[in-house]
Amino acid sequence: MKTAVFLLFVAATWAQPLRVYSEFAQIDAAGRVTAPPEPREILSPAIARNAFSSFQIVVDVPRGTSYQLYVAQNPENAVEVTLYRENGERLERVEQPVSGNGTQVFWMDLWTARDAPVQRIKVEPQLHVNNDWVIYPMEARVMNAITGGNGKPVPGTMPPIELMHHFLCSSGPVVESGPLQTSVTIPNLRLRNAMQDRTLASDVPKSALIELYGSCDAPIPTDPEWYLRIRDYLLRLR
Repeated sequence: MKTAVFLLFVAATWAQPLRVYSEFAQIDAAGRVTAPPEPREILSPAIARNAFSSFQIVVDVPRGTSYQLYVAQNPENAVEVTLYRENGERLERVEQPVSGNGTQVFWMDLWTARDAPVQRIKVEPQLHVNNDWVIYPMEARVMNAITGGNGKPVPGTMPPIELMHHFLCSSGPVVESGPLQTSVTIPNLRLRNAMQDRTLASDVPKSALIELYGSCDAPIPTDPEWYLRIRDYLLRLR
């Protein structure tokens, strides 16, 4: 009986060795989502043009299990893909195919050109493990929205929800403090992406966004994916 229970546990553990989450899901080193309780399902995400879109890939396999990770596209080269291996809050760039051993969290950074066609594209993480293939079926929707970003990193680590709160509720410039970042970090790229959102928000009446955001006196939401409702709204406007 114990053997049967153990085998069921192993089967459940291996049921999803490849998972994709938003850039805001909080994931521990063991590949488990710690917040929010029910993370957003990433199957057909909307992505802006002239912009980065970022996702987290979890490869969840037992220690000692070797694998290779790829990101396939159809059409080919529809977006520019950069992969990073997450190491705490630091991001270490890796080249495809990525070889690994045991559970690992990756950051998948997609750059969509300004003149990219508005269409659906397949951007599918693919895992080769135990002489078999596991494919995550992801079909991104390239939207009309074009951000004013320049494709370059931005300094600072302000959380996106705080950046949007400042944009909507304050008239002063954003002031960042602390040492300059000498390496690529998750907070820095989240801020870069939020700065893209802010360029879209500059063409929207603030009253409409404040209605979505809520009172400027309200506490900042604790759900790390709450910010995505603002991004969803901005991407649908164009």
